[in-house]
Order: sequence, then C-alpha cells, then structure tokens
Amino acid sequence: MKALFLLTLLSLCASAETHAPEDRQFPVPGQVYIPGKDTGFSKYLTKSLRGTQKVVLTFDDGPDVVNTPRLLDTLKQFNVKATFFILTERLNDQTLPIVRRMIAEGHNLGSHHHDHVSSDTKTEAVYRAGLKKSILATASLMEEMDSLNREIYYRFPYGAYGSGSRTYHHLNVMKEVSEELFGDNCINFAFWDVDTVDWLTDMTPENIAQNVMSNIFGGTAYEFKKNSNGSYSKVTYKINKPIGGGVVLMHDVHKRSVDSVPMLLQMFKDRNVEVVPMQEVEEFAYKGKECRLRI
Repeated sequence: MKALFLLTLLSLCASAETHAPEDRQFPVPGQVYIPGKDTGFSKYLTKSLRGTQKVVLTFDDGPDVVNTPRLLDTLKQFNVKATFFILTERLNDQTLPIVRRMIAEGHNLGSHHHDHVSSDTKTEAVYRAGLKKSILATASLMEEMDSLNREIYYRFPYGAYGSGSRTYHHLNVMKEVSEELFGDNCINFAFWDVDTVDWLTDMTPENIAQNVMSNIFGGTAYEFKKNSNGSYSKVTYKINKPIGGGVVLMHDVHKRSVDSVPMLLQMFKDRNVEVVPMQEVEEFAYKGKECRLRI
C-alpha cells in the first residue's frame, strides 16, 4: 500500500511539473505542434490576473517617432512600466534612440515580428527568417543596453498562428529558432485578455480608457463590426461579468491611443488598479532563467 501511495504521489508530481504554469506560455518542450489543430489563444489567457485588479499594459506596432516618446513621458510621469512589442523593420536612426529609452527606463522590449504580415500567410522559410531577425535584433538591444529585463517576449501579428493552410507550425519553428539563438526554450509568446480596439478610427481616447475599465469593473464597452462596404464601425455593448484584470492590448502608433493613457492611468490610481510588469505575472515569469544570445 505504501509503495502504491509513493508511486501515485510521484506520478502526480511529474504531471504537475509537466504542466507547470510557468511553462504554459512557452512552446512545450518535446511537443510537436500540428497545423490547424494546435491553434487559438483562449487557452493562453492570463488567468492568474483574473479578479486581481492588476493589469499588464502592452503596446504594439511601434516604435513611432511622434507618439511613442509622448507615451514614454506619460508612463514616466505615473511611474508605470509597460511592454513594447516592436516591429523591427521600423528600427532606424530615428527610432533606435526611442527603443534605447524604453530599455533605459525599465520597460520590457518584446518582438512583434520583423513585419506586420500575418504569420499564417508565410512559408516556413519566410516565417523563420523574420522571427530570427526580429528576436536577434531585440535581444541584441537588450544586451547592448545591459537591460535589467532579460525576458524574451514575442507576439504574433494579429495573433495569427498555426493555420491548417500551412505545412508547418509556428511554435515548432519558435523552439528551433530559440535553441539556435539561446541554446534554450526562451521565447515566451504573449496574447492579450483586453482588446481596447484602439485601432478603430471611430474610437475616442475616452472610449479606449472606458474599454479597459469596463473589462475590470463592468459597464459600457466598445467593439467593432464589419460593414457591407468592407469598412469597420464601433458598436456599444455592456460587460456584466468583467474579468477583473489581465493583459491589455494597445498601440503606440495611434495618437488617440496614446492620448487615452493619461486618463486611463489616473482612473487606475483612483480605483486602485495596479499595473504590473509582464515578468511578474505567473504565466510570463522566467523563474530565474536568464537567456543570453549565443551567436
């Protein structure tokens, strides 16, 4: 009986280790992902933040020479740290100082790929080359700046990956690229829990801030619909069961989005919402693992 108990306990421990929360956002070692089957991102939502009144602020598609510095000023004013998922094709003599400022001021620098073309439309060779180029560029900047934040974060353009129309799966490629660059499974991919819909031209800064607050506390929120002519327009709805916290998706390339941030951060302050860095969240924590480029 004692031997059976020990065997069961060891089995449970092994199972818990295999499915440890800190590994959930990384491609699983040893798993071969299947195109068209292993897809979607609802399983990668940040459940550890549910009901906590804690959020992670993330900004995609930059750096932008006008709006990103304005955003950095606001974040500095409120002493808030964010994660910037940059497109490395946007790196040039004008934008590199902005990215170095992000790192110097303690923000996370993440990759949003090299370009913003859907990964589901790319051949394996094209996706691999773009991923490697982008991760190498962002990681090199972090090492150059001796960044305190060494975590390697990545977000798929449009959140698109794993299409059955491809003969390969992006997460398998991600593991291979990570092994080549770092000698370890280091690329932690991130989706989002709260879509502010700040890309929609109908959205005002007030609408954008309200979208975040309604996802935390409930109330009026905004989404979009596609019109018959192919355009998009704003739709109002009510959130009756708010999630109470999570990863917020915004874009630092839109003036209206950056304009919303001061009012949003003041709302956070007034209602005791805490902005936490991505690496402090259970699903995105590296638990002491430090990834260094080997090439």
